[in-house]
Amino acid sequence: MTQDATSPFSHLPRERTWLLPALDAVQRAEGSVSAARLAAIAAHVRVPLSEVWGVATHYPELRLTPPGRRLVRVCTGVSCQVRGGGDLLRECVRRLGIAAGATTPDGEVTLEEMDCAFACGVAPVVEVQHRRRGRVRMEDLDGSLGGPAEDRDHRQAAEGEARADAETPERRAAGLAPSVMPVGSSPGARLAALRRDAERAAGSTRLIVGAGSCGLAVGADETLEALRAETTRRGLSATVVAGGCSGACWAAPTVAVLREGQPVALTGPVAAPTVARFVEGLAASGSPSDFEVDPGWFAAQQRVVLARAGVVDPADIADAIRRGAYRALAQTLEEGKPERVIAEVRTAGLQGRGGAYFQTATKWEACRAARGEPKFVVVNGEEGEPGIFKDRHLMEGDPHLLLEGALLAAFAVGASRGVLYVHGEADLSAARLEVALEQARAWGLLGPQILGSDFSFDVEIRRGLGGFVLGEETALLESIEGRRAMPRTRPPFPVESGLWGKPTVINNVETLSAIPAIVERGGAWFASLGRGHGTKLFGLSGHLRRPGVVEMEAGGTLRALIEGVGGGISTGRRLGAVVVGGPSGSVVSTRKLDEPLVPRGAVNPGTGGVIALDEDASVRDAVRTLLAFNTRESCGKCTPCREGTARMLAMLGGPVDEPQIRALAEVIQLASLCGLGQAAPYAVLSGLSEFPDDFVRVS
Repeated sequence: MTQDATSPFSHLPRERTWLLPALDAVQRAEGSVSAARLAAIAAHVRVPLSEVWGVATHYPELRLTPPGRRLVRVCTGVSCQVRGGGDLLRECVRRLGIAAGATTPDGEVTLEEMDCAFACGVAPVVEVQHRRRGRVRMEDLDGSLGGPAEDRDHRQAAEGEARADAETPERRAAGLAPSVMPVGSSPGARLAALRRDAERAAGSTRLIVGAGSCGLAVGADETLEALRAETTRRGLSATVVAGGCSGACWAAPTVAVLREGQPVALTGPVAAPTVARFVEGLAASGSPSDFEVDPGWFAAQQRVVLARAGVVDPADIADAIRRGAYRALAQTLEEGKPERVIAEVRTAGLQGRGGAYFQTATKWEACRAARGEPKFVVVNGEEGEPGIFKDRHLMEGDPHLLLEGALLAAFAVGASRGVLYVHGEADLSAARLEVALEQARAWGLLGPQILGSDFSFDVEIRRGLGGFVLGEETALLESIEGRRAMPRTRPPFPVESGLWGKPTVINNVETLSAIPAIVERGGAWFASLGRGHGTKLFGLSGHLRRPGVVEMEAGGTLRALIEGVGGGISTGRRLGAVVVGGPSGSVVSTRKLDEPLVPRGAVNPGTGGVIALDEDASVRDAVRTLLAFNTRESCGKCTPCREGTARMLAMLGGPVDEPQIRALAEVIQLASLCGLGQAAPYAVLSGLSEFPDDFVRVS
């Protein structure tokens, strides 16, 4: 077949591993992937057409038929459901006269349910033309369903906006690349030279708008534009920056006010119509107190991984370096002892923050000892679990922290190549990481002979196309290699035979983001926090006054999270239950609010999702929502998960036969191939144990 040099995938190498990027490129350009495009992709990557069809039909985000001119998706995950997402969907169905999953007869609107919009801090969320809108009310649906369809593709716009943010006037003046560093200087001396360059670009006053996923869903882009215009109009000497989220999603849109020698003042909500008043107060007093966020919200936390979130410019490596980025890397390269990195991680007791809590040092030691070159570090930024949105905050808000963690991991295990695997719809995360990679290469912090050392390492970004199973590390490897995302049998383990059969370390975003602080401050320091478990990120959502992302010492309690930093229940009713850990987690009763949140404890923190349900919320409905997701997202490889979850879901649709459900759950847990299948019944079992009355009633 003749190759089309103008096709969306013509620039990609002609190898199987580029199958998913080719499918993604076509869908982004054309809205869906036609049969003709599938055939062209098969020819380009030299994979049989039957296998390309098999891959294309496996990934839930891939569309094989075109949607309507306006694509409307309503989030019905538990976080949005309890805030009215189900009511919004039913109203959309009523107004459009079509069921979810259908397109109006005139081809104008396609209506779909979303498992999660991953902007849980501003629930409920409706997405129109790939732009998320948060805190949606019934009256807001007029703009979503009516009027002319938007021509703008908000997914593609994310990359352009991130690059525009990287070219602020001060950065254009300083230039992308730093001054030439002395030949033969040590890594520490080179970083010091980079820091001197970075200091020259520093401004006196900086206003960081919380333009992360949650903030953008409630108008942070409009606040950013209005703030830039108003500061210019008033002649105010301040640099306005599109930053990440501090985690205070409840106060979004937020603006962090940074003045030389003064503590950071977080303010919010600062909506576009209030910007003039905000700037007037800023000019008069330096910090408009009527907008200031309660500093007690920060005081209740132990912010290690989130230390720079919301105050660093994610599009400016100079700002990251001024705030300590790459200091641990330079120190490590100066010493030249990869074993010390592993030793500090072992002393820290760091366990994987993706939910399994496997010892990170053990994994790294095994990879370092394994034979085979090249070795790989794979960063799992898929984060496809409804109600879990912490990793996106890290990637959007402090991409250089994650990159430094990946570099330290690579140095420790002897890896020379890396892959950042980012969720297919996390466009802002991917765009900001791409900018960070380009800047790090230009500043000598990525690529050959990093900081003048013998260590070389480079990274590429790959995007997913959906699939909860990608949280399982071997399924992730299959996806990168261009196959259906299905778990591999083990052994061999990835540290021995991973990506393309080479030794591979796979860690999630939060795990790697903790590494720089551990290396710089010592493993013993990290182990002194959280009863030996360090700190943990939690995504708070549901019926809370203060939903968002927080960092606490491990071993804290749900009471501290919900009544303390979360501000208590927003509805005025009492707390009824808490969903902890997403679809693979459990439903916790109020009797356990004071149990410590520790791995394998009475209340396991899992991936860190915490969804508060008031006393009127149906636990049974929440459990069915979680199990329905697990059923849809089963990769289908093993029968217990594929058939068992579907049968269990059907059993929850009527009168519940508890012994039969428990017997089926035991089969699924014992016989499923991977950890995700094995954990699928957890929410059902915990719901039955803690809230039996909810399962007697048929909703």
